Amino acid sequence: MSIINKGKGFSLLELILVLSVGSAMALLKFQDMKNSQEDFTAKTAGEQIRQIGEAVNGYINLRYDKLSTLTGSSSQSNDPGPRTCNASGCEITSQTLINEGLLPVSYSGTNIYKSPYKILLKRGGTAPNYVINGLVMTTKAWKEGSKTRYDLLGKAMQTAGVDSGMTQNTTTVAGMQGQWHESSSDFSNITDSGLLAFRTGFNSSLYSIYLRRDGTLPMTGDLNMGGNNINNAKNITASGTGNFGDNITAGGTVTAAKEVIAHNGYGDTITLGGDAYGNDYEIRLGANKPLTVYSPNAGNYTTILQIDRNAKVSQRLSTNGLDPNDIPSGWSGGLRTLDVYAGGTVGAGAGGAVNAYMNSSGNIYASNDINAGHQVNAQYVWASGNVNSNYIHSNGNVDAAGRLNVGEYAYVNGQAGIGGGCSPNGLIGRTSSGSLLSCVNGIWKAAGQGSIYYNSVGAIAYRFPNATVYCNGNDIALGGGGQCSSKSGYIWLNGNRPVGDNGWFASCDQSKTDDGNSSIITYVKCSAQ
Repeated sequence: MSIINKGKGFSLLELILVLSVGSAMALLKFQDMKNSQEDFTAKTAGEQIRQIGEAVNGYINLRYDKLSTLTGSSSQSNDPGPRTCNASGCEITSQTLINEGLLPVSYSGTNIYKSPYKILLKRGGTAPNYVINGLVMTTKAWKEGSKTRYDLLGKAMQTAGVDSGMTQNTTTVAGMQGQWHESSSDFSNITDSGLLAFRTGFNSSLYSIYLRRDGTLPMTGDLNMGGNNINNAKNITASGTGNFGDNITAGGTVTAAKEVIAHNGYGDTITLGGDAYGNDYEIRLGANKPLTVYSPNAGNYTTILQIDRNAKVSQRLSTNGLDPNDIPSGWSGGLRTLDVYAGGTVGAGAGGAVNAYMNSSGNIYASNDINAGHQVNAQYVWASGNVNSNYIHSNGNVDAAGRLNVGEYAYVNGQAGIGGGCSPNGLIGRTSSGSLLSCVNGIWKAAGQGSIYYNSVGAIAYRFPNATVYCNGNDIALGGGGQCSSKSGYIWLNGNRPVGDNGWFASCDQSKTDDGNSSIITYVKCSAQ
């Protein structure tokens, strides 16, 4: 009898089966890893082209003035570039965006699958509202061997967004789901199939975050300037409320469709414009306080308020800082002032009738009594009857067609000097001492005037000689004078006047102090009485 030994282990078939399953699982795992890596690469490529596209949009907004005029730049401090331009557009690079601070300095200029970018910007529209459109293209097709990876380009577009696209031929680029197209006739950076693209500028969706210069892109939310200014605006139109924390300055007219409300330093309101009642305009004060028109730079008594037509005051009016209610008891009031100076007529009456007036010609009329508690001074008083008064004073003439009867004394206050001229003949006057004078043949003569004679007297003194000479007795001095003399002749008469009714005074002066004594002769013309 023989014995057979059986060993434990795997048969060849089992081993082959185990190895086959292991290899398949390893292959599947490798494929998963490859797919994950490709997804990551596609996502990164989409993020990268979107990043550079957003930077280009910022560049268009920043350098619109240069792009709209197709102006190139190279290493300028205020416009660093580089930017090359021709008759239809400009080309920039990733370095341009780095120089402008729109991309980080560490940006390499190539994407995750080692493709550089070519960025073209085209000018369109008409002056002055040109628009700028751009296209960012990879210069290297995404291929593995001879196979173009459109699948990965599509995934990259999903990450990059609606402004991304790709080429499937050498002449056109199409956006996501065919929403936009560009051709190589407009953008020369469309050169191959399998290129990743991103459109920028006016027609792009991402550019809507900017305010467009031509006004075609409205705001979709509030504009927050972050404390900065809005400069060089032309017209600002708003349908709501404008709130300002500081001054408002206008170089032209400020127009309000309704009232304008302002406040004083106490918070009280003043409203300009008025409501739809009374068929008028209003300045309405919100508190029981006066309205003051104040011009701090105007001098006293200069005009600071002018009204071109009639003015109507419902109650009382005052000037010169007076109280309009400070009027006599029983008066209704109207005007409270100091002086009234009229170039026409000041009248009183009612219903168009004039009961009294005073005009600028000096006429005064009253249809009833005039009561004066003191003097009435007039140039001419005419009465058809008697004028009765305890005292009559005239600043001018008093003419009588008949005789003038004086019940007591007649006082003549008109003074003259004997020998002086007069007119008309027949006037009666007096000297300063009271002697009666009459005008005879145009000369004032004393009543009973006698012969004429002259008296004189001399005097000597240093620089200022003077002398007084008198007529004899009570004779009247008709006139006089003086004569000065000195060694050099530099002397003049500086005093020459009558002394009472019968004397004369004269004095001299000279400018030379080394001329010694000077002399004077004073004389008087006398009338014997």
